[in-house]
Amino acid sequence: MEDVKILLAQPPHWSPDGHANFDAIERLVTGRTGDVILLPELAGASLPRSDYLRRVRDLATGAGMAVVGGSHYDGPVNGAADGAVIGAVNRGAVFDAGGTLLTEYAKAHPYGLELRSGIVPGLPGEGFELHGRRLHVLLCADLWYSASLAGRDGLDAVLVPAFSVTRWDGPAPARELWQHMTVARAYEFMTYVAVSDWHHDTTYHGHPCAGVTGLANPCPETRAGFFTATDDPVSVHDLDFDRLDAFRRDRADRGFR
Repeated sequence: MEDVKILLAQPPHWSPDGHANFDAIERLVTGRTGDVILLPELAGASLPRSDYLRRVRDLATGAGMAVVGGSHYDGPVNGAADGAVIGAVNRGAVFDAGGTLLTEYAKAHPYGLELRSGIVPGLPGEGFELHGRRLHVLLCADLWYSASLAGRDGLDAVLVPAFSVTRWDGPAPARELWQHMTVARAYEFMTYVAVSDWHHDTTYHGHPCAGVTGLANPCPETRAGFFTATDDPVSVHDLDFDRLDAFRRDRADRGFR
């Protein structure tokens, strides 16, 4: 079975101008090759839905890869200086390399600052297929609810656009929590878990980001491989599905399901 090469984008700065974010991401991935690019949460900031979809589609066709487009706030935005939103949904979309819309998804558990700003819950998507493999998208805090994956047996990868705003003094505590959570989800559900976040120098309306980009692998060759963290603006990871299939068969043989 063909492996999938995933690119995790971790831009150095977030802008409330979604076009500026997409311009920066386009520069980061120019000349890169792979199968799918995962963008961080709110890459589209508060772009109108039509503009957001166009930018994700154009990125996919221009890069020649599927793109999981992070997200944007879809809905009414008030005129407050802090960009607060009222009644909007945190939503995203996936396009393939040919510009076809594969799936849409939304955040079911608005969290912290966005919840206080008036973001409302949305409906998670049904996922999509790539090279015959089942991929599913969870937006940031939705990964922290195991029920988000309950009943979705056989997922080959869970892709998580994140904006890991933290209250800790420094990124280390939040990074440890995210690494433990992603590895736990990967092992429990026998799937890869990939996270794309903003760099830890980024802030969201004055709140610092932890920079938790990385890949959780349920079946690494060594114990150091359960989670691969990165500070790179773009990191490339191979999802070895033959090894994942063997891991699942071994667990089934041992009655560990």
